[in-house]
Amino acid sequence: MPNRVIVGTAGHIDHGKSALVRALTGIDPDRLKEEKERGITIELGFAHLLLPSGTLAGIIDVPGHEKFVRTMVAGAAGIDIVMLVIAADEGVMPQTREHLDICRLLSVGDGLVALTKCDKVDADWAALQEEEVRKFVRGTFLSDAPVVRVSAVTGKGLPALVGALDTIASRVRGKDPELFFRLPVDRSFSMKGFGTVVTGTITGGTVRTGEEVQVLPGGPVARVRGLQVHGGPAEISSAGTRTAGNLQGVEKESVPRGSVLCHPGTYAPTKAADVHLEYLPLAARPLKNRARASFHAGTSASLAKILLYGVAEISPGGSGYARIELDEEIVLMGGDRFILRGFSPLENFGYTIGGGRILSPYPPRRKGTGKAIPQALPPLQSPEAAVRVLAALEEAGRNGLGTKEAAVIGGIGVAAAGAEIGRLVSSGKVRGDTGGGRYWHGIALEETGEEGIRSLSALHERFPDREGFLREEIAAQFTDGTDPELIALSLAARPEAGKAGDLIFLPAKKPRTVELSSPLAHAIAAKIRESGLSALSKAELADALRPGDRREFEKTLEALAKGGQVLRVKDLHFDPGTIGALKEKLVTFLGKKGEITVPEFKDLAGGISRKYVIPLLEHFDLSKVTLRIGDKRVLRKGK
Repeated sequence: MPNRVIVGTAGHIDHGKSALVRALTGIDPDRLKEEKERGITIELGFAHLLLPSGTLAGIIDVPGHEKFVRTMVAGAAGIDIVMLVIAADEGVMPQTREHLDICRLLSVGDGLVALTKCDKVDADWAALQEEEVRKFVRGTFLSDAPVVRVSAVTGKGLPALVGALDTIASRVRGKDPELFFRLPVDRSFSMKGFGTVVTGTITGGTVRTGEEVQVLPGGPVARVRGLQVHGGPAEISSAGTRTAGNLQGVEKESVPRGSVLCHPGTYAPTKAADVHLEYLPLAARPLKNRARASFHAGTSASLAKILLYGVAEISPGGSGYARIELDEEIVLMGGDRFILRGFSPLENFGYTIGGGRILSPYPPRRKGTGKAIPQALPPLQSPEAAVRVLAALEEAGRNGLGTKEAAVIGGIGVAAAGAEIGRLVSSGKVRGDTGGGRYWHGIALEETGEEGIRSLSALHERFPDREGFLREEIAAQFTDGTDPELIALSLAARPEAGKAGDLIFLPAKKPRTVELSSPLAHAIAAKIRESGLSALSKAELADALRPGDRREFEKTLEALAKGGQVLRVKDLHFDPGTIGALKEKLVTFLGKKGEITVPEFKDLAGGISRKYVIPLLEHFDLSKVTLRIGDKRVLRKGK
């Protein structure tokens, strides 16, 4: 049993949710002056309760008013147990129904019903309302849930309610601490003497005091100055825990509700997702292809366009696959749940119309959505991680995936993703990671290999005197930006193609053998190694070595470059081992800092001249280690 669970209230306005939380915990969840004056909850309220078994329950009190359902969704997204509050003097009301729908769509798996305000009705009326409640929850995840009659005023039924919560908590499965750390922010404020404080429920992973965290989308990197868990200081907080974090180096305006804290280099915001959605039976009319709706996931929200796969519309009560195109960037993970609410004033405005599950937060581009369901989408719903990872790789196509991306799409930890990919590589279904850190499905390799053979044949026809071609030259023939590493892997698997050094060729144009062990070749290679990162041009090498035969010198230098013993960047010549060591330092730096400037790269390279800095940066861009964004570089996905 997890030693911490999150309990969320749900129910209609003024049915006594906040009063019940206050009676259970002694903590007033209504923290705003307006809330106290109006007697309703507007923002999320928080409290905690130590259950008899020793489990600590964090309690999220959500607003019941229909105007604040977005806030309710933000609170419900992280809960393990729902406490559906229904007043005995009113019974089931509109927000009762909507909140139960939201909890079901968010895959809240357990809970109970608190029949409140029993001090206002007699026993017969309470019994009648309990019977109505049981009819209401029939066929839902609360079908067999306890219905506890309580009064926040007299305290009657509270011990039974606590006991029921404890029993349910014993069967709650904890959230996965092996996932990448993620905290959807539901509240951000400043405290005098402390600075910026954010709160939320950690949905995966672990965070520690002193660590760096990144605010997404588009936010800065901050340091965790301190943590609080259920009102007390903590050095560490993990998945499933209500957490407050004191952040150093960031203003509260940069960490609004809906943003996400994560470790740098783990998640990437997205404006599109492939999903499986459920359309509620009470919706007014069918859901049309390209319909607009309000999309809610975690504490984030955005307007969205829904592109249906395989159908023109989904009838009320139906379900299907779709591409969600978002107006705003959101951080998502495979397996996340989402809610759709009406957007058009003429169609379901302000009402929950459906929801579902994120299948891929990084979907590939597609030419159209109406004709067929992509074959990778149904397997992405599988309970088996291996099936989801293989489907994610198939879905990625020629883009391939790094282990981190596979973990995010598969909804699993990075170690688990690495293990699954390793098994898939061993089985021959997947290939990759020859140093580039990416993997591809066998279908992508087969398709790329066929196009690679055609491209290689065309190059031989254009340049009949060439011995062979670099993988980058072959990649330039592809119109979709296919990764040169994928091309090299796919051609290596083709019996029609051969390779000598870095050159790839067709057997009809087998390259002649080049002698690379001559004294001149050794002298050139040694001089290049000696120059380090202050590389020499061809003319400078010739001046330094003073070869007797300039033509033989140029031929040998060209052979060394083609054979991979010399790396040529523009007219500069580097030792491949030296560049490999610099690449490792660069990847490590970007893994920690997230980005690098030209001056920072110059320092990383030992203070070399800008004459070498810019060509080296462009080399790492071209070889797909880095991506240039403005005057900075970031690590490409999967590196």
